[in-house]
Amino acid sequence: MPLLPRESTPYVSSAPMRDVRNVTRAILAVAAVAGSLLTPHAVRAQASPQADVFLVALTRSAEGWRVGVPANMTRYTGYDNQPAFAPDGRSLFYTRADAQGRSDIWRADFNTGRTAPVRETPESEYSALPTASGDALTVVRVELDSAQRLWRVPLDGSAASVLVPDVKPVGYFAFPTDSTIAMFVLGSPATLQTATIGVPGTRTHARNIGRSLHRMPGTRHISFVQKGGERWYIMRLDPERGTQDTLVATRPRREDYAWLDSTTIVMGDGSALFTYTLGAADWVPLGDFSFANISDISRLAVARPANSPAGTSANARAPQWLAVTAVQRVPVATAANASAARVRVVSAADVKRDIFILAADSMEGRGTGTPGGDRAARWLASEFARAGLQPAGDSGTYLQRVPLMRAPVLTPGAPARARPVASWAAWDTLAADQRLSSANVVGVIEGNDPARRDEVVLVTAHYDHTGIGRPVNGDSINNGADDDASGTIGLLELARHMARGAKPARTIVFAAVTGEEVGLIGTRWYTNNPVRPLDKTVANLNLEMIGRPDSLTGGVGTAWLTGYERSTFGDLLAAAGVPIVPDPRPAQRFFERSDNIDFARRGIPAHTLSTYNLHTDYHTVNDSPERIDTEHMARVIDAALIALRTLANQPGVPMWHPGGRP
Repeated sequence: MPLLPRESTPYVSSAPMRDVRNVTRAILAVAAVAGSLLTPHAVRAQASPQADVFLVALTRSAEGWRVGVPANMTRYTGYDNQPAFAPDGRSLFYTRADAQGRSDIWRADFNTGRTAPVRETPESEYSALPTASGDALTVVRVELDSAQRLWRVPLDGSAASVLVPDVKPVGYFAFPTDSTIAMFVLGSPATLQTATIGVPGTRTHARNIGRSLHRMPGTRHISFVQKGGERWYIMRLDPERGTQDTLVATRPRREDYAWLDSTTIVMGDGSALFTYTLGAADWVPLGDFSFANISDISRLAVARPANSPAGTSANARAPQWLAVTAVQRVPVATAANASAARVRVVSAADVKRDIFILAADSMEGRGTGTPGGDRAARWLASEFARAGLQPAGDSGTYLQRVPLMRAPVLTPGAPARARPVASWAAWDTLAADQRLSSANVVGVIEGNDPARRDEVVLVTAHYDHTGIGRPVNGDSINNGADDDASGTIGLLELARHMARGAKPARTIVFAAVTGEEVGLIGTRWYTNNPVRPLDKTVANLNLEMIGRPDSLTGGVGTAWLTGYERSTFGDLLAAAGVPIVPDPRPAQRFFERSDNIDFARRGIPAHTLSTYNLHTDYHTVNDSPERIDTEHMARVIDAALIALRTLANQPGVPMWHPGGRP
């Protein structure tokens, strides 16, 4: 798996990803926060007890705003709500309620993909809003005597403190300035009050208000919802002058919204999102998530690009992410289909034998354009032949050769690195000592259904790794057992079992590709020189890092699918009983970090099956075959076999959801 680039945009990447441990800009900063309180004195939350927090990519062009597909960030059977982005862009804070109804603030860490409580207390906390410095949270705390006040909670574990001691019960809040707080104070009716930190007393500005309070970007003003009758309105308050004016009527009886920029509001209504631009006539549809079985959109938060001023204007760079609270009803496989996924076909012993061959020291880390990489390609070609695949490479072989050139070596003693060359004609013009080459290994099983055999299911995995590096405790070979000898052995096992059984309806192309670690070189050569037409390729199943269990997906034998929410691909496999779940770490953007992304950009529903759990051996000499869990790996390949048979034989084919194609 390639590493994460420093500069990137949501769901679009022009370069491979760089190391996840060095992510500096996963999801970016400034939360719009609301809350819901579950005590006798509190306003009951409108969100379902099964609510989760979803992350949605935001882009903007001359045609207007556009949203991507929602990715579930929290996946909890209970109540998750009230998202807020951290200023450093590395995490998302949210409220989680346990089975007893006590709530804590949790953090989803985008670097590790893990979620954990910020701190567990006897009290309940809600509505976390990070300070601008990122060293503390402002929260609503329901104290042991049921008082609800605003507290400052340092993230270093030091003692929390009350911000406005005399005001209770506070439900929701926002900061028009660093020292001024606007508060939704519970009562009959609820009131909008402002206070200055450290100064006694408050000022009441409005009554019968909604729970959504926000600082308007680039101003010292607050927006809030004024309720009353059938028509509710978003209002603007200048706390210093005490003046108010009306901005727009809300969607019918909806009160949750956020600011996309200084002139544009986004609001949820059922399964849909709408925007309103100041001065416009009405709300405009932004996106509808009913295709993903999402409903009851409520609390929203917007993240803005790093170093963006708070007053991002309509003509400035757009926010990158939207977080929403919603309910998702995911179809569940039938018991009969689920039992099919438990059939054991792949042998752990076979997996172990082959992983020790492909990730052996003799393969020298399988660097692209190196003797070790060539040795691996020849071994794979011999195994394709032994399995009975038809050769689909150059000149009747299994090898689709890829022209490369030697990149300049910037560090003395470092191994040669490969760069792509546009054509063999261009390669012929290079000096002999600059020429390198590698190869994709490609084999085919022809479909036997006259109506569908021209359709192609493409199975991929990259067999290359990072080669020989600096010695660590005397070991300089980066064996790449998990990344991605494991996926390549999975592809080989799929080819063997599909070749032994009944012929599939559709044609299957198996491609062990080169050069993923140095820029998807092999995949890009294939997409420019496909062995079967890309416009006939109906799906790409990519295997990447399946050698170790992932505790976030259920451990041994379970796997996750990148970009699950983007197309019907995952739903088709789940309905067939394949034990997969959506990617539990969508902020890592794994969908874009393997060979599938190049096919997806060509319009092919293309996803990666993986169990990568962010282990620390990634791209080190410790990613060795001894550390592979071959029993787990065999079970995942069993699941992938069901997935491949489904894709190759079922009547329908995967389709992109609206906004899902990158």
